[in-house]
Amino acid sequence: MLGSAAGTLVAVVGETFTAGGGRPIQLERMGRPEIKNVVLSSKKYDPVNRDLEIRDLYNEEDAFHIRPDYAGAYRARFNANLAWFDNLDGKTDWPLDEQGNHPLTDLLLADFLVLDLSKPFSEDGCFEIETALAAGRPHTTCGGRSLNDDIVDTLYTLLVGGVDGERLSDGVDQATRPATHTFPYLNAPNPTPPDLGARLAAFTPAEDAA
Repeated sequence: MLGSAAGTLVAVVGETFTAGGGRPIQLERMGRPEIKNVVLSSKKYDPVNRDLEIRDLYNEEDAFHIRPDYAGAYRARFNANLAWFDNLDGKTDWPLDEQGNHPLTDLLLADFLVLDLSKPFSEDGCFEIETALAAGRPHTTCGGRSLNDDIVDTLYTLLVGGVDGERLSDGVDQATRPATHTFPYLNAPNPTPPDLGARLAAFTPAEDAA
């Protein structure tokens, strides 16, 4: 698709903009999975920006050109939250440098999927390129993110246990109906979906009779 001159290692990001007249506004962007929802979600461990919700600002960023005015705020949040994750198992797998920077901060701050088009596909290859880079070894898969990859477990394992830490689980190992391996890869819609309205009503207390 890109041609041989482009090389085999590419960075990919998805962006959502407003449509219509006037200047388009970036509403959301997607690079590596769960960077905003997991890694940047908590404010209470960040001694620099504890009262600042930075995820909306982060959403507006060009993934390849972070605004210098906000880079320090993002790094402070990454450093604080990544250190908190690392300490969950009671040991330090990611020692901070003399300035308090976490080894993964700059890597994850560059928030885009990395793929190597010359390497074989692996359904559980998410973060494999990044993990190999952190370990100082060659990567063996194309990286990226497949539809069936249990990316939350992979992310927790990397943040808490280090490069080759024991596999951690969030208790959800797969979708009820995994994606297919042929285009367009998604399963057909559920022919008998649950009645969510009825389920919600079952948890809503009935009004007292007049």
